[in-house]
Amino acid sequence: MRPADLLDRPEGKPIKPFRLHQSDGTLLEVQEPGMVIVGRASAVLPSRFSKDDDRRRIAEHWKTVSLMHSVPFSVIDECLNGMSTRR
Repeated sequence: MRPADLLDRPEGKPIKPFRLHQSDGTLLEVQEPGMVIVGRASAVLPSRFSKDDDRRRIAEHWKTVSLMHSVPFSVIDECLNGMSTRR
């Protein structure tokens, strides 16, 4: 995957949530555009959040992933049960 592929993915407003697939089978969900920091060969995605004293969301844990090991995206659709499905 090229950096431009990931930079161009959060299209539309509001963002269409998507999963980033890794070659080892790991799936990373991206719910909003600020969740991805893209470098030339890698990307940083928060994986666990908490709230500060003013109830703002802050990253507690994050993953650095290689873009060379990232494979196609899948869109996360909301279904009637409130659960996510994959396309």
